[in-house]
Amino acid sequence: IICISNQIKKYFLKKIKVPNSKLKVIYYGLNKTDLNKKKKSKLIGIQLRDLKNFFVISCIARHVKQKSLDFLKKTFQQFKKIETKSKLILVGDGPETKKLKMLAKNLGVYEDIIWINYVENVLQLLKLSKVFVLPSKYEGFGLVLLEAMYAKKPIIASRVSAIPEVIKNNWNGLLIKHNDIKDFNSKLLRIKNEKISKKLIKNSQITLKKKFNFNKMVNLTNETYKEAILQK
Repeated sequence: IICISNQIKKYFLKKIKVPNSKLKVIYYGLNKTDLNKKKKSKLIGIQLRDLKNFFVISCIARHVKQKSLDFLKKTFQQFKKIETKSKLILVGDGPETKKLKMLAKNLGVYEDIIWINYVENVLQLLKLSKVFVLPSKYEGFGLVLLEAMYAKKPIIASRVSAIPEVIKNNWNGLLIKHNDIKDFNSKLLRIKNEKISKKLIKNSQITLKKKFNFNKMVNLTNETYKEAILQK
């Protein structure tokens, strides 16, 4: 059984009682060719064309409780008091969408959020962002983190589950304590420091090449199947 992270492997060992020898961790490898082939949306371009002078925070996530988007909105409300020229782009939908929109209205930030149900070309959106955030309560991996790395955007994410396997704090991104608004805001302010931002982006490219390489994933997967066949 191939697991996409050590966190997933631990889950299997604990919950499903699979023998350790039957499990192998192989990380995702980002398929850059596939990403670059995605078509750009004219509608998205129209929605985002006036954001050049704003500090743009983006998040691509399903609208479910796991993603802690309510925490993100509360953080954004506080951040707006410091950085008035800021916008939040939310891509996704789900069972929590109605509640999230109501919360945004109650917090007074609804008009500062750009709501997008779906976008095929994530690079198109990420390139307009100053920072990508993933405030999840838990993650099995978080493929979107690799996409943000490829778009050369600094990342802020929760220090939970498998995320620290992808993001090393202060090296290729910044990790926050889940549900800690003060910590989240302090990390957003750090991203505004161009020197820090460039360092995180530079190191994220190293991470993609060495740890989440597509060819490496394919080769390891092939080797695993060959080993399994020989064992039979």
